[in-house]
Amino acid sequence: MPRHDRDEIARRAGYATWREAVQATAGLPQQEAGRLLGVSHPTIRVWRAELGLDRAAARPSPAQSAEAFRQDGHDARHGTANGYRNLGCRCERCTAAWTAYQRDRRG
Repeated sequence: MPRHDRDEIARRAGYATWREAVQATAGLPQQEAGRLLGVSHPTIRVWRAELGLDRAAARPSPAQSAEAFRQDGHDARHGTANGYRNLGCRCERCTAAWTAYQRDRRG
């Protein structure tokens, strides 16, 4: 998209430049920013990438998330088949839930 089109879009949305518009909406999800500026969310993604704003916040690894789950005995997922199978918890509640799940599956 040519630069003048970007600036025109930004002016219609109430911003002086497209850079200002993209930076002002950087904290919003792409779809929401696109609706606000009147463009598609892939366009927002491209604009953010051009300005270096496309980097997502670092997420914990699955192993870190599973370890945090296992250490938190009050997590609502304890006592579920998901806790046993996907998160690797072997507490009594999760083991019993997994056993019941398997028993139900086998009929």
